[in-house]
Amino acid sequence: MYYKIGVDVGGTNTDAVLVSQDNKILSKTKQTTTLDVSTGIANAIKFVLEESGVSKKAIKYIMLGTTHCTNALVERKELNKVGSIRIGLPASKAIPTMTDFPKDLQHVLGCHNYLVHGGYEYDGRPIEALREDEVKDFLHKMNGNIESLAITGIFSKTLPDQELKVAKWANEILGDAVRVSCSHQVGGIGLLERENAAILNAALQGVASKMVKAFKQTVSDLGLTAQLFIGQNDGTLMSLEQVKDFPVLTISSGPTNSIRGAGALSKVKDGVVIDVGGTTSDGGMLVDFFPRESTQAAQIGGVLTNFRMPDVVAVGIGGGTIVRFTDDTCQIGPDSVGYLLKEKALSFNGDTLTLSDFFIAENKIHIDGAIAVSDIKSTIEKQIGVSYDKALEKTKASIQETIEKLVDKLKTDAKDIPVVACGGGAFLLPAKIEGASEVLFPEHMEVANAFGACIAQISNEEEIIINTMQQNEESALEELLKKVNAKLLKDGAKKESVKVLTKEITPLAYLPGTVKLKIKICGDLEGA
Repeated sequence: MYYKIGVDVGGTNTDAVLVSQDNKILSKTKQTTTLDVSTGIANAIKFVLEESGVSKKAIKYIMLGTTHCTNALVERKELNKVGSIRIGLPASKAIPTMTDFPKDLQHVLGCHNYLVHGGYEYDGRPIEALREDEVKDFLHKMNGNIESLAITGIFSKTLPDQELKVAKWANEILGDAVRVSCSHQVGGIGLLERENAAILNAALQGVASKMVKAFKQTVSDLGLTAQLFIGQNDGTLMSLEQVKDFPVLTISSGPTNSIRGAGALSKVKDGVVIDVGGTTSDGGMLVDFFPRESTQAAQIGGVLTNFRMPDVVAVGIGGGTIVRFTDDTCQIGPDSVGYLLKEKALSFNGDTLTLSDFFIAENKIHIDGAIAVSDIKSTIEKQIGVSYDKALEKTKASIQETIEKLVDKLKTDAKDIPVVACGGGAFLLPAKIEGASEVLFPEHMEVANAFGACIAQISNEEEIIINTMQQNEESALEELLKKVNAKLLKDGAKKESVKVLTKEITPLAYLPGTVKLKIKICGDLEGA
């Protein structure tokens, strides 16, 4: 018998679960997220180990979901100085690199951006030959001025050889200390968004390396020898080496873990998951136990990108959401007191009315340190000048309306489907929702995020563009499947557990006979 530990680091709490090899939760905890993050992770892991009594030697895997990279981009902290090379002259000079980056982010990353000759048409015909001397001249100019390099070629998703050549020359000139991001490994079809994704990935490589080092050290200091993984934004896992190369793929792994975890806890295969936190409620769709992928280009840190992201919609409803009454009208949020709930909420002698105040007064939730229920109700009445019962009714009606709009926005048809609640603020959700066949509040829902990280599988995906007048569509798809399958088995998946998640054939507009082929597969870890 072996065991796994799943950890999810949020802005307020660090959650952890200790799970048996058949995915039964044996211990769980919510610990305060610490400023250095590592201490909070260590506290959470120590708690579940001590409570369960499981031997440290029996822990085989530890999975971490973290907001490190998201926070670094939002806060513009610890980002690498980035150089970029776009392969595509003379075709791609109309829009300069980083054109749509916010000015403050451009300043932090530096602007060592160069355009070189090369690139391909969609069907593999060269635009122009790659010029070694031109590329190496720019690499020498960047030497000593950058910490990471992003390389992007026109239609490199079809033929990545020019990107790989530039990466090889970069390694020779810049050395191993400068990590390289090739866009064909990060983003989708579409030059500018893919280039943006590669640049953001390069910017985050320093943050990722520090995070990986700290995670390893924390686990080692606890006397554990488990294999370590980090969750990525499609609901599957990355090795620590992969994280150092592709940190941008960990962005939005938090909501993804919650969606996966809630689906597994409730046994719901297809439905809506709503994760209620301290500030927002994040809604996402479960499709065959995995989060639905967004079809929209995602804005990350103010930058438009096209790498895969979960389709998540957020609304301003959380435990710390501020409630205001004006002329008998109830307004919920969108602002929140967040982690300052115990300092600012009326239930703790603060001066701000929050959603938690109503639910503490209704005995739907107990939080240590709250004043008496009768005192909460009278305090609410004094502050807003409306009877408590009327205020409660209007607040619940406002929550109901907001959540029903969220569910309606996520659904793709009029059919009623299950809604699964999770997160520490799940008590806020109504028991009946228009458009929902049922509303489920599964056991352990408050740690669905950590459980989602713990049960995650490993995956691999590829997409290519072919001209069906030159290649057979079915043969190309079969070859692509063999390629992704071989890579997944090499990464450590159990052969008998591998299944196809996505197999897509998409014709491209305005290009007769041209189709995009995409395959995504997943599998259990060997021994899991």
